[in-house]
Amino acid sequence: MLKFLGKYREAGLLLLRASVGLIFILICAPVLLSGEHRWWQFGSAMRVFNFHSHLDWWGFLGALAGCVGGIFIMLGFAFRIGILLAFLVALVNAIAVAHHEHGLYSIIIPIEAVIVLVCLSFIGPGKYSVDKG
Repeated sequence: MLKFLGKYREAGLLLLRASVGLIFILICAPVLLSGEHRWWQFGSAMRVFNFHSHLDWWGFLGALAGCVGGIFIMLGFAFRIGILLAFLVALVNAIAVAHHEHGLYSIIIPIEAVIVLVCLSFIGPGKYSVDKG
């Protein structure tokens, strides 16, 4: 019945890439632009891994990785590098949330982000990407 949607597979992948990339940019760009206090808050997730110093630098690097990864995912340029950067940010967030929150509903969204990024790494950027020219 809905077989005609199959010919829009590449457009659907472009929409998925654009929305996932935009989400990472919308989350990480305000952190990147806010300064050291907000970087420290963002980087405090690294305490889960026993990193207790230079949390502002960890936060800055995480916000930068999320923004650059989101841009790369949206454009399809250096797609798997962008996926890796966004994946690292999402994985640290998922582990930090799972460590501090003790309920299934609080960790579902971070885990879902990680799963979507892993799936996108297997699928690839598709036909509509900057790399394809």
